[in-house]
Amino acid sequence: MVQELLTGGMAVVWSTSYLDEAEKCATVLLLNEGKVLYDGAPADMLRSVPGASRFEDAFIAMLGGGPTGVSVLAEAIAEKPDSGEAVIIAEGLTKRFGDFTAVRDNSFHIRRGEIFGLLGPNGAGKSTTFRMMCGLLQPTAGTARIMGLDLGRFSHQARARIGYMAQKFSLYGTLSVLQNLNFFSGVYGLSGKIRKDRIAMMISLFNFSAYLNMSAETLPLGFKQRLALACAIMHQPDVLFLDEPTSGVDPVIRREFWLHINGMAQKGVTVMVTTHFMDEAEYCDRIALIYRGENIATGTPDDLKERARSEALPDPSLEDAFIALVEQSDTSREEA
Repeated sequence: MVQELLTGGMAVVWSTSYLDEAEKCATVLLLNEGKVLYDGAPADMLRSVPGASRFEDAFIAMLGGGPTGVSVLAEAIAEKPDSGEAVIIAEGLTKRFGDFTAVRDNSFHIRRGEIFGLLGPNGAGKSTTFRMMCGLLQPTAGTARIMGLDLGRFSHQARARIGYMAQKFSLYGTLSVLQNLNFFSGVYGLSGKIRKDRIAMMISLFNFSAYLNMSAETLPLGFKQRLALACAIMHQPDVLFLDEPTSGVDPVIRREFWLHINGMAQKGVTVMVTTHFMDEAEYCDRIALIYRGENIATGTPDDLKERARSEALPDPSLEDAFIALVEQSDTSREEA
């Protein structure tokens, strides 16, 4: 649509925190703390930064480098033992709302310490699948199990092993940062010295000291997301559900989040994340492509690219693979 507007002679000013979107513009103004870091063509900027393979890499380099090294959050989490059994299991998961089927017969197994992504367009059924796996929605058919516990029969016990961060900021906006930390630590069953120590740990790890008495709804977006993550992992869960955790945040915060996600996975936390950003999906160990409520393909990013490889696409990107697999799914539906 934007290209059609440009063809018609209209000038378009596009404000975005997503650098893959900025890279598609003819000219970009990269801003940080009110200062212009770059003004020009995206391709020229990418060439100007040695070693940068992506536009976002060039931007981060211009800032002096983003978060790197070891996640202090992951370092503070106890290692989770691996029994060799699947930690998350979905079998024939289906959800209907009246005559509409939002999720149809989805199945997958997720291992200890694995980062598993649900990738798909808006309305594809990612969040519905996600909420069933968290125990927030009862499936119409099929089963969801966490750590061997059936969410339909042992929901309370299963939820105690889960950390959940919603797509939209879901904490109590009128409560302060400290009040939210206190509330959620209690919800997750923490008490006494452990509760006090975990709250102090989150304040230190996420640099909340200057914001403790600020209401959550008035926080900058990056700190809202940090607070949501802090509240989700205070009880050091075995399984962490992240529903589009970096939606709307800047590239630096996005990299910080993925540093923590990767670090927690290395300590044995199993992470299930929904996203519609292809660059984020590349960070996952495996991906399930969700389209029209169905899991149309599951595999590593490289597996999915291989499935889309052809003479026309000898070296497909993950976005190419996603589009190709969606087209294959549509063709199969039409032929059925």
